[in-house]
Amino acid sequence: MDIWKGNSFYWSYRDRPILLLGGSDEDNLFNHPQLWHNLDVLRACGGNYVRCTMSSRDEGNVWPYAKVRDQYDLNRFNPEYWSRLQRFLELAHEREVIVQIEFWDRFDFAREPWRHNPYNPALNVNYTVETTHLVPEWDFHPAQNTPPFFLSPPSLNNDEVLLHYQQAFVRRVLDATLDYDNILYCLDNETSAPRESSWYWAEFILDEVQRRGKRIHLTEMWDAWDLRHEHHQATYERSDLFSFVDISQNNWQAGQTHYDRILWMRDRLQRSETGPRPMNNVKVYGRPQPRVPAELSLSLDRWWQNIFGGCASTRFHRPDSGLGLNEIAQRMIRAARVFTDAFDIFHCAPHPVLLDEREENEAYCLAIPGRVYALYFPTGGDVVLHTEGGPFTLRWFDVETATFGQPEHVGTGDLRLRTPDASRMWLALVQAEGIAG
Repeated sequence: MDIWKGNSFYWSYRDRPILLLGGSDEDNLFNHPQLWHNLDVLRACGGNYVRCTMSSRDEGNVWPYAKVRDQYDLNRFNPEYWSRLQRFLELAHEREVIVQIEFWDRFDFAREPWRHNPYNPALNVNYTVETTHLVPEWDFHPAQNTPPFFLSPPSLNNDEVLLHYQQAFVRRVLDATLDYDNILYCLDNETSAPRESSWYWAEFILDEVQRRGKRIHLTEMWDAWDLRHEHHQATYERSDLFSFVDISQNNWQAGQTHYDRILWMRDRLQRSETGPRPMNNVKVYGRPQPRVPAELSLSLDRWWQNIFGGCASTRFHRPDSGLGLNEIAQRMIRAARVFTDAFDIFHCAPHPVLLDEREENEAYCLAIPGRVYALYFPTGGDVVLHTEGGPFTLRWFDVETATFGQPEHVGTGDLRLRTPDASRMWLALVQAEGIAG
């Protein structure tokens, strides 16, 4: 897995550019062996991207450490946990599914899950509250009050006892994953810990990987929903540590704001000294906000906007916060694969200025001007597309059936594009005649 040399906003896999499309019914599939069939379902509909939190808090999950009687021993790993991970990675690799690993999930280290976590000083034989900065109870939401587990680095709590076991766990994850060529790495799920924690672990991991003669791609996922928040700056301004950015929390935004924030981040990356990097979306929410029922239109609009905003990946979050890999998600993945395979998306870029007579959130354009223009209409629309060169052919794409309509010769210059109906989503592909993609 590497950044594509032809356009570093996208990934390449085995020397070919690749668009990552995904969904799954859990975020830690390896710890749910009964759900491994998600990999086959995903491949069957054209998907190739899953999230893999190293989490253990769900029913039926196992923890990474073995028990000695009624206490965990952090010096002894649980073979079942690691064999589940190994088998899952093998299955994903065989199917050419890209796996984005997350080392820490903050929700494992607070409230009820913390009461069952082997790192809890009340549950292991390795340390006590007197020898670490950890406490047996942490009843705060981790976004409101960072658990001490994430404050162990020297510049923060300097919890040397805890650090020893955290480092051993990270090394064990690397032992399991480094030999596979389909892995991306992310430090945390929605962290709001001080940036010093992220920088410490990024440096530790990259040093460890380099020592082993390997190379990886690493990022951080911040909790802030606004990509302009200073936390995100800690990632996009440290290209020495983070070779891509995960902008999943932007998927709490909606409509035009959601798209505009993608382009804001894209602009920051383009203007950085090291140039563009892939923008990943490892989870797309369907809820307007937490603890509110999901809305199908939000899931779909966010998911498709990520593609038309020039992102490297988009993946439906697990139920009930997202669509997971249900039938609708499968249809969308299949449609996106068919549509994006029909043109050269990897040389395209978002071009909102090419659309005129457009209302807010009415249409979005991804293009190679003069060659190809791809448009997304969330609920139908009527806009003017400014083109150069030509003449052009238009094909409407039905997302529900993943099929193109008959080509229409539409000429040159300013083209008026009116969707076949205004009741649902449509895509359009405008291509120069005689040029495929």
